[in-house]
Amino acid sequence: MEESKNSNNKILIIALGLLLVGVVAYTIYNNSQNKMYKDAIEAEKNEIATNLDSMIVKYEDAISKNTSMSNELSLERDRIIMLRDSVKNMKVINHEMLKRFRNQIFKLEETNKQLFQKNGILISENRILTSNLDSVNVVVSNQMAKNDTLTFVNQGLSEKVKIGSILKVNSTKILAMRERTGGKLVETSRSRNTDAFRVNFTIGKNEISEQGERNVYIQIVDLKGNTISRKGQLTLFDNTSIDYSDKTIVNYLNEPIDIISLVEVNRDNIKDGVYTVNVFIENKFAGASQITLK
Repeated sequence: MEESKNSNNKILIIALGLLLVGVVAYTIYNNSQNKMYKDAIEAEKNEIATNLDSMIVKYEDAISKNTSMSNELSLERDRIIMLRDSVKNMKVINHEMLKRFRNQIFKLEETNKQLFQKNGILISENRILTSNLDSVNVVVSNQMAKNDTLTFVNQGLSEKVKIGSILKVNSTKILAMRERTGGKLVETSRSRNTDAFRVNFTIGKNEISEQGERNVYIQIVDLKGNTISRKGQLTLFDNTSIDYSDKTIVNYLNEPIDIISLVEVNRDNIKDGVYTVNVFIENKFAGASQITLK
């Protein structure tokens, strides 16, 4: 009887030992899998940041060509820099967030393609203009070729005027506002106290832009790319769509116009982090700014 009891105890000890070994092995395996997942996420995050760095370098090169699109290229480059910095500064990230960043990069690549193509045309036109100046004294037999070239140049100049007439904004600023008892709004830096965002900016003077009414759209996005207080959707010139937080109509008379937009929000939905305001006039990006809430 005593031997049977001892035998049962040994079996129990062996079983517990095997169970302990299994638990330890599973823990080691699980930790290894978690590390592999985190490493993969970090690698993809770094890859996205590298891709954005490459885009920035291409924009810097295009801007250095000093065409009439330099301002537009600079604004797009600044947007990419803000997105790159947002990616690099994110401490917590997952596959869903990376997917959103990938989608944003895809849209940026489409925009890049069109902007660089237009910029390439302008560079070619500048070269043609220089060539035409050097060819003023050619023989009469080449006059027809000159006329064809001048027609092409005139088309290029019309395109330049069109690009130059695009409205831009400056002095863009976004403030978080808290509502006091009685309805008065005061500035705050705390996310938990934010009841509205106040956006101030100035549409700059542009003497060659056509006068008349302009639709101005304000988009406020959080660090994850979500639009705050969505009011509607806007289709941009490249056929991509965005959500916007506010819309106003201004009568543009070729002079600077100061704009103030107040976007009310539910403070329960406002978290700590960086918030970006993007301004669009009609269907084109015009300016941006950021605010960090604690």
